[in-house]
Amino acid sequence: MEKVVITRHGPPSVLRVQSAELPDPAANEVQIKVQYAGINFADLLMRMGLYPTAPKPPFSPGYELSGIVTKAGEGANQDLVGKPVIGMSHFGAYVSDINLPAERVFPLPSEDILKPAAAIPVNYLTAYVMMVVQTNLKKGEWLLVHGIGGGVGIAALQIAKILGANVIGTASAHKHDRLKAMGVEHLIDYHDTDFVKYAKDVTDGRGADVVLDPIGGSHLNRSFKAMGSFGRLVSYGFSTAAVSNKKRIFTLLKEFIAMPRFSPVKLMGTNKAVFGCHLGMLQKRETEMKLATDMLLKWYGEGLIKPEIDSVFPFSKAGEAHQYIHDHKNFGKVLLTPIE
Repeated sequence: MEKVVITRHGPPSVLRVQSAELPDPAANEVQIKVQYAGINFADLLMRMGLYPTAPKPPFSPGYELSGIVTKAGEGANQDLVGKPVIGMSHFGAYVSDINLPAERVFPLPSEDILKPAAAIPVNYLTAYVMMVVQTNLKKGEWLLVHGIGGGVGIAALQIAKILGANVIGTASAHKHDRLKAMGVEHLIDYHDTDFVKYAKDVTDGRGADVVLDPIGGSHLNRSFKAMGSFGRLVSYGFSTAAVSNKKRIFTLLKEFIAMPRFSPVKLMGTNKAVFGCHLGMLQKRETEMKLATDMLLKWYGEGLIKPEIDSVFPFSKAGEAHQYIHDHKNFGKVLLTPIE
């Protein structure tokens, strides 16, 4: 098997392709020949040494993949052999072949959708957990999505349409035309527009009901202010730390110190709630995650969600793929493939 390895903490150039042996699948596992592996912001933080729960280098990052089942261990469903699937791993998805617990593997209707389906296990499941499970977003409520042009942002937009919510999105100006074509009516560039004021104005002073914030740091304070009573803020990332320049450490420390500490007194006084979402910490909620993934695949089959794939990089250019995301060039999901 081939795998992309974080050889040490550092810039994208520390990613290397290495060879390794893969054993047969253990009991209740299946072996998958990977076609696509998704890149998420968490992977960039792992590479930079800013992800507390990540293994120490060298290791392969990655949480999601799609491919074809080639073997099934004892106790696993043998009918899966030869079938296209998506799967969730606890690290290690940047590989050409992998063994996964069968309960973390979901069959697809055809091989034709292996590429778009690779975006479902993390992006869409994260958005679903935040919007449906945690905040219970309702029809007619206002949802503010930061970075709506990214993988999770586009997933949140499409799920919001299913739920009947109103959407406000922030994104870099060069992404606006495509986002408008996808139905985002209330769209701003946070570089030149105060999103707190905008959210208040567009909702007649009420404020957003739910805010999804992947930026973290001091930005959370403003997201909190953009909400009205019964507002629900979800923090699900710290992308402000993933800047690739010599001032990164200074920026990280500054933003970490500025990150708000939401006290119960403040929350009671404003009638607001703050959630954290970390998909990797939901391993003990397998049943709920399976139900959510089944629903997402149902919506996909009905054409209600459609993953936006920006680009696909071969394993040999994994470093370029990470840099591409650092530079905020992607619109939607970036994937890796072991196929050159």
